[in-house]
Amino acid sequence: MSAINLIRPDLKSIQTYTPRNDKPDCRLHMNELPWSPIESSDIALNHYPAMDAQSQLHEQLSNRYQVSTSALLLTRGSDEGIDLLMRLFLRPGIDSILQCTPTFSMYAFYARLQQATVIDCPLSDSDQFCLNLESMQEQWQPNCKLIMLCRPNNPTANLIELETVAQLCQQYQNRSMIVVDEAYIEFSDAPSATQLIEQFDNLIILRTLSKAYGLAGLRLGAIIAQPAIISALKTIVAPFTLSSAVIDLGIRALQNDTWFEDAIQQIKTSRNQLMIGLERSNWIENVYLSDANFILIKTRFSDALFSYLENLGIAVRRFTQTSLQQHLRITVGNEVQNQQVLAAVELFRGEQ
Repeated sequence: MSAINLIRPDLKSIQTYTPRNDKPDCRLHMNELPWSPIESSDIALNHYPAMDAQSQLHEQLSNRYQVSTSALLLTRGSDEGIDLLMRLFLRPGIDSILQCTPTFSMYAFYARLQQATVIDCPLSDSDQFCLNLESMQEQWQPNCKLIMLCRPNNPTANLIELETVAQLCQQYQNRSMIVVDEAYIEFSDAPSATQLIEQFDNLIILRTLSKAYGLAGLRLGAIIAQPAIISALKTIVAPFTLSSAVIDLGIRALQNDTWFEDAIQQIKTSRNQLMIGLERSNWIENVYLSDANFILIKTRFSDALFSYLENLGIAVRRFTQTSLQQHLRITVGNEVQNQQVLAAVELFRGEQ
């Protein structure tokens, strides 16, 4: 048995749509206009995206993530990756996913769009929001096709060890796909789970350029898995999902290695400074360790502090779920923004 057997049976026979990768001198085969309202020397916006350019971007990302090109699928950010996985594996009204809340809310959102059940295995504040493997095993059901893991987790900012990922892949071999969302992994010093891809056919990794690469507006990401899973995903992907502009800008941005390295290091340094500053506040009970570009804090004055910061034009994240009602999430910004937060927290006076 292989992980392919977990795919929805009705999708196994769908043929992949593959656009022609050609550049005819007289382009009259795609029902395009011969002109564009926007002139560009680099991009023909009146033409569908060139497949050779997308292949170049594909190769760049494969090299960056140190995986083979056959093990990677380009997506419109991580969100599309989550959506594609739900559609490929989950039979409406039959299958389920398992998630460990608090975590990224879009896992449950896309599962429910697919009319799938969401099994919740909550993390506990009392143990720093660590995974409870025994509880996961107790909650797991035979119809659970996807186990969603956020690494580092959003919003708690803590990291699942690579050994734990491998243990879960082994434990749920031929039973569930282990989906590891590494949207924030660049801000951690830990290795990526991509190094486990060749060992486990039930491991899928989500990556994005929206966070550490500063390209959230570009909407560009990737799904990484063994080639058989990538091939199956291609059968449900529409042609030309990435625009010519996204492809061109992505290629150019990924050539700037120094910028990325400097930006990530600056965020790590600022994160540590911001944590130290927040820990000095009498109003904050806990500043959690962070492997991401944000910091989770706990304070019994969370509502008052949120409103106080909002009135000063400082936006942070407040939560409605019970486990995080006394928590706020603060993104690490530039030096001026971080100092604004620290100055505001210092002037804050409890219930106000």
